Amino acid sequence: MHRPALSLPLFSEPVDLFAVFVILSAIGAAALLALSIAATLRAGFRFWPPPAKGSWQDRWFIWLFRAMVYGLVAASLVWWFAPDRATPPMVWPGIALAVIGFAGAFASTAKLGWRNAFGDRNGLVTDGWFRWSRNPVYVLTWVGLAGWALIVPVWPVWAVLMAWATLYLLAARLEEPWLEAEYGEAYRQYCRAVPRFLIIR
Repeated sequence: MHRPALSLPLFSEPVDLFAVFVILSAIGAAALLALSIAATLRAGFRFWPPPAKGSWQDRWFIWLFRAMVYGLVAASLVWWFAPDRATPPMVWPGIALAVIGFAGAFASTAKLGWRNAFGDRNGLVTDGWFRWSRNPVYVLTWVGLAGWALIVPVWPVWAVLMAWATLYLLAARLEEPWLEAEYGEAYRQYCRAVPRFLIIR
């Protein structure tokens, strides 16, 4: 498949835009995974949720997450609009999963509260989507990522999608000690009543 390229003064050959955006996205995803894994293994090191608004963890999370997501979106669009691209066989189920998953993730994030979702202490939310899962944002995002993988079925995009999915798996576990420290017995009762994801406690 012919992919769009861009001629730049510093390069003798046209630059492959798909590769540029995938690399940008992969760097963001790899850095986020490395910092999250470090936080799970090293006592006293906290990356997510960030310890304070404006901390280096807060700033780096925002920029790395943007690099991952925006790079992935751009790479997917470059691939999708390539002139000789064949239509993926599972594109319509993929679109359905992506719409359902990401729309649900946005709705559950709105229910939680945007600042709450990024580490602020704005109250423990246990109703709505949160009656069935302690992490509906992550569960629904996984549905959306599965749809994305069907829409753009190429391995570099799949690799970043898998990294994103793994990042949310780690994030759910990293949040739990912080939530217990913030909300105490109310959070422990919530954990006993509602699974971490859907059927997995």
